[in-house]
Amino acid sequence: MKKIFICTFLIAAGAVSLLDQNNKIEVQSPEFGFKNYYAITLGYDKSMGEKTIKAAVIDSYFREVAANGKIIRWNRASFPLKVYIEDNTEVPAYYREVVMRAYQSWERASDGLVRFTFVEAPEDAEMKCYFKNTDDASSSIGTQAFSVNGNTLLDSTIIFKKTDNKNNNHDSKQLYSSALQEIGRSLGLNGKSPSIYDVMYPIGIKFNTEITARDLKTLALVYSVVPDVTNIPPTEEEKAQLFTVQEILATLNVPVNEETQNLDEVTANDIATKLALAEEYRKRAEYDKAAQEYQAVAQMKTDLRSKSEVYYEVAVMYLDAEEFKKAKSCAEIALATDTNDKTIILPALIDYYMKRSNSAIEQLDIILQQNPYNKHAYKLLCQIYREKHHENLLNATIKKYGPTAGDVED
Repeated sequence: MKKIFICTFLIAAGAVSLLDQNNKIEVQSPEFGFKNYYAITLGYDKSMGEKTIKAAVIDSYFREVAANGKIIRWNRASFPLKVYIEDNTEVPAYYREVVMRAYQSWERASDGLVRFTFVEAPEDAEMKCYFKNTDDASSSIGTQAFSVNGNTLLDSTIIFKKTDNKNNNHDSKQLYSSALQEIGRSLGLNGKSPSIYDVMYPIGIKFNTEITARDLKTLALVYSVVPDVTNIPPTEEEKAQLFTVQEILATLNVPVNEETQNLDEVTANDIATKLALAEEYRKRAEYDKAAQEYQAVAQMKTDLRSKSEVYYEVAVMYLDAEEFKKAKSCAEIALATDTNDKTIILPALIDYYMKRSNSAIEQLDIILQQNPYNKHAYKLLCQIYREKHHENLLNATIKKYGPTAGDVED
């Protein structure tokens, strides 16, 4: 299944029922979008209202983290954590620099919620990174593991393979994406995001190099609950300011992570509940039911741009499911609703998913010639060139459009 990162753009995930295209299109306003990734609350406590927590949970993947077992995280009083990154002469010098930059990116993006300092000896570190090949035949670049004694977190170790399965050095962007994800795990994000844009989405063949607001909200929520395993147990006074996992999830109007729950019996009358319901249907691969709930969300909104983003997202949902006819129908609605930098790339994106890369490249070239500031077209084009190993074309594209459309790495 072909999947890809396009951009780091947070929306209330949305869709339209593609089984009934005669439904009247109504306009909408964004509910959970952010123009600034980091203009969010990087910490939640019991002084905040239930609506604030509920909105954060909906626009995060905290539920996936909570469903994946115990909450394992560091005591916030422990930051900055000491990090050791092996200086291995058997790998390119940029390996160490890339991993260090990934740590710095988490610190910068979280506005200091998590902080690090680098040390020269592994025995001095809580977080340790090594470069060595293993017997693991998977395509994963990195693996992460905690060292735990009972309920006490001792340290975290990340191992990055020195080379890929063909004995080639890792591309810096691939290594950076892997480092962001493994560092996320070492911070306590032990669940997989269902959104293709987030750092904690399973890497597969695509590489996310931008920490999203969903990543940050999930991190903030993890550090706002009482941990099951941590390096320094919270005091009773600290616990009084922290939530339990159950208290966080209780803010939702729809049960989550219960495979036996009959979602058809759930009554959803507001955007938040409909989104939670739609996401649960999507997770269970009941895409048409998810689309119906997303359509209801779209009908509650009030501007065309937000409406089109809902249809864009459901098109991507159907592309991930390889239901191309429905994806095309939803893409047409998105474009008809509002033609913007995001929706205009949908035909090229569909060609990409359907393995018609040459057609996708032609369309993206035209889009960028007309608008060199379109970061979505730029990133998709770079992704295609990277996957096809067209390094010359990739570098030429970065040189030509990077100054206007942005950095593909950060």
